[in-house]
Amino acid sequence: MHPDRVGPYLIQRRIGSGGMGNVYLGVHETTDDHVAVKVLPASMAREEGFVLRFSREIEALRKLSHRNIVRIYEDGSTPDGSYFYSMEYVDGETLTALISREKRLPWKRVIEISQQIASALKAAHDAGIVHRDLKPSNLMVDRSGNIRLADFGVAHVFASTRLTRTGGVVGTAEYMSPEQARGVRADKRSDLYSLGAVMYVMLTGRPPFTGKLASDILHQHQFGQFDRPSHYVPDLPRQLEEVVCTLLEKKPDKRFPDALVLLRKLENVLGVEEYREKNAATVSGLSASDRTSGAASDRTQDSGAGGQSRGPGPATMVRDLIRQDIDARHQKSALGRFFDNFWVLSALLVLVVAAGIYLSRRSVPTDRQRFAEAERVMNAPASTAWLRVRNEIIEPLLESDTLPDERSQLELWASQVDQFEFCRGLKSSAPTDGSVQSELQRLIRRAFTQYGQGDVVQAREQLEAVFTIISGDSRYEYLANFVQWTLTDWAGAQNEQARSLLLSELLERAEADGKVPGAQVVSTLRSALKLYADDPVVSGELARIRQLLESAGSTTPEALPELQQ
Repeated sequence: MHPDRVGPYLIQRRIGSGGMGNVYLGVHETTDDHVAVKVLPASMAREEGFVLRFSREIEALRKLSHRNIVRIYEDGSTPDGSYFYSMEYVDGETLTALISREKRLPWKRVIEISQQIASALKAAHDAGIVHRDLKPSNLMVDRSGNIRLADFGVAHVFASTRLTRTGGVVGTAEYMSPEQARGVRADKRSDLYSLGAVMYVMLTGRPPFTGKLASDILHQHQFGQFDRPSHYVPDLPRQLEEVVCTLLEKKPDKRFPDALVLLRKLENVLGVEEYREKNAATVSGLSASDRTSGAASDRTQDSGAGGQSRGPGPATMVRDLIRQDIDARHQKSALGRFFDNFWVLSALLVLVVAAGIYLSRRSVPTDRQRFAEAERVMNAPASTAWLRVRNEIIEPLLESDTLPDERSQLELWASQVDQFEFCRGLKSSAPTDGSVQSELQRLIRRAFTQYGQGDVVQAREQLEAVFTIISGDSRYEYLANFVQWTLTDWAGAQNEQARSLLLSELLERAEADGKVPGAQVVSTLRSALKLYADDPVVSGELARIRQLLESAGSTTPEALPELQQ
């Protein structure tokens, strides 16, 4: 339920919500002006931090007056303890809604929108304000296509008291700069990074980095490598792609220094592309040669003495014969005259359009054909094509479940692509999602951390133990190959359920091998003990592993001195 009235405004409906309260469409009781009313509820107003941030948003908006930033009107409080302020109502939709509907925006439209956003950021930066949470849902698009930047709730005003503790993270993961992800103070170049992420999603239909957990995405912003936009939009102008990639540089010093420079770059890209298009049209027009170049006068008779005119000379006669031959060649045949008719050409155009529609409908691949395409790509060496196939074929087929007999294969492919994506940019040391695969990734990630800290020997031992566990298991074929390659190259808050699940699987395989485990099983169990020897969470599983090893005579002090309790 929304309030019927907030201050002098009669509330009609809710038009948005977020971490700092709800936004309503309101009508002023005396002027009938339509405004957007943002309300900080009384329950949140009891928290001093929320009130300070709400006040800071009002302070930021009062400093700004720009055509691409929402205007603030008035603010106040209500008898129940809520705080509110009214601002310009934008009759339209968020950029998020526009992208969701259009999937990908034409590159010229992206430049137009980006120029407006950059202009708004320049005004904010000139006023000493860093937005810090630039994202499509904070950008309104009115019915004329104009952009309004809103939601300065986490904006930082230069020289003001900081509300975010040192090392804290403020913003939205998909559009957050690497320095924000590390908890470092954001500046205007941080907003430019976020704008680069917004441009990326407008062009490709997806953010530069994705993941199941926010911590995964934040780690990728700091250390991962995104696919270049041309991977999804092959005809994207190269200069525009370079602008986006520059904005998404990890180090702020490598980005554009400010929004004004970005505006000039965008103007240059648009100018160059328009010149190329115009030049191409001009060259095409010149293909029709000017046939008037030889249109000299046909008057070949010259008045002689006594007004007598001379007849054409030999050169003139040859010229006339050639012209007659050319004219004869240009005479239209009956078929040519038939097609040189408006109604005939109109009918042909209708036939061509109808044929195009018919063929386009027939060319839509069936689910079975899409599965075959996924199979072709997944059987090829691992590449970024795997990511495209997962996003465009595998996941939609799993969601629709139209090929139930192939579901297990689709799930296996999806798992392989997840492994590939993990290996392309190792994720942060965050809790796992409860699966064996995520637990294996945690162990590999830990080895990489040790290697980066200079503990090469311990890191190699960790990876070798992981390799022993997963080698020969087709479910983790890509991970095994990656670990093996890494070992060759190096030679020249964890989830409890996932740990327990991994060891339980190893125990089931070992116990199924017989009362006395074979050499391969013994090697696997010893590797598991080495990985989890000091982990009290899985002490029960470790005790069972030790019993199996004792039955095989493999836990003597000489064999495993480090594993004795």
